[in-house]
Amino acid sequence: MNCSIAIQYLPLDGKDDDAETCRIVDEVIAYIDSTGVDYYVGPFETTIEGDYDTCMEILKQCQIVGAAAGCEHVITYAKINYRPNKPVMTTEDKVGKYHEGDPEFADKASLEVA
Repeated sequence: MNCSIAIQYLPLDGKDDDAETCRIVDEVIAYIDSTGVDYYVGPFETTIEGDYDTCMEILKQCQIVGAAAGCEHVITYAKINYRPNKPVMTTEDKVGKYHEGDPEFADKASLEVA
């Protein structure tokens, strides 16, 4: 994994309609989930992790998915962490210690059924 991207997708046409804003953002997050990459949803952004090309394609498709969900005006902020020849730190590496006991951050090997 040589890339992680923090994506903040901000639908602008919902204005004061929080339910509509959340509906569109939920569609984008559902798309991210469908890709199979590791991701973490935070209160202000969703972080995806994978190889560079996959992450960039997901970032691009988030705009298209939001538009298909009815969003006609969006601003997206992206923070891209990329190392062409080395792995980047995972979300678990960065914040896992703050979420001990949270199954989202459980050691994947410990979740395997014997």
